Amino acid sequence: MKQHSQSIDFTAESGTIHGELIIPEGTSPFPGAVLCHGLGTDHRSMRPSALSLARHGIATLSFDFRGHGKSDGLVNGNEAEDVIAALGRLLHHPKIDPQRIALVGHSMGAIAAIRAAAEAKYFRALILLSFPSAANERAARFLSSVYHKSAQVGSLILEYPRHGPLPGTGKIEGMLCVLWMRLRRYRLHIDWERSLELWSRLRFIVDLERLGALPKLFVHCKGDRIAPYQSVLELYRRAAPPKELFGAERGFHSAPLLPGRLRRRWIAWLVSALT
Repeated sequence: MKQHSQSIDFTAESGTIHGELIIPEGTSPFPGAVLCHGLGTDHRSMRPSALSLARHGIATLSFDFRGHGKSDGLVNGNEAEDVIAALGRLLHHPKIDPQRIALVGHSMGAIAAIRAAAEAKYFRALILLSFPSAANERAARFLSSVYHKSAQVGSLILEYPRHGPLPGTGKIEGMLCVLWMRLRRYRLHIDWERSLELWSRLRFIVDLERLGALPKLFVHCKGDRIAPYQSVLELYRRAAPPKELFGAERGFHSAPLLPGRLRRRWIAWLVSALT
């Protein structure tokens, strides 16, 4: 199925948010999905998945979170507000069926997605890709790296890759992180003090309980070194049905976004949930 894409800008609490809307050709209204990228990337990391969904007749809105890509503001722990703003933009599009909207989040985007879904309650389905359910523990591990760099810069507001690799990465992994961000022209502008403060307070099981009977899909790789599989497995066990878990024996943090069986499975699940 062919599709039309267009760049769009909309307003959130942090300022202007930049994104891309992809609408399939055919008879509308179409079901839709808001796609939320991970920390240190932007909406382009979600574009292959968006195009695949459009080929199945699902419109998508992917966007740059605050402090990323072409969007205003700083990452500050309130990224769920950007998701809610994106939802509002999609809901009011004349070719979208407002009763058939899903939310897909990867990593940090999954954190924002689950919080937005608990607040907005407009969604037909929720997909959490590589969900960092132990985000508060990981935030604690970031502290030494963040404070070391902030002491050099003189601020807890940092820019990446200008200020080096993302915290928590090893020497080789950090070099690859910087290289990848520069090659892809990714940018991250983050207020670490505010972000770490809010992320440390997250209580995901409370947010999941607020979702009620919303269908939920967890997609995770056992080889994920950023978001441990056992942590998300425990959260999945405590989540209320309906729910499913797609686990991969191998793979890594970004694997659910890459071409392959895992991405085909969650896209098929979403198409079934919306159509």
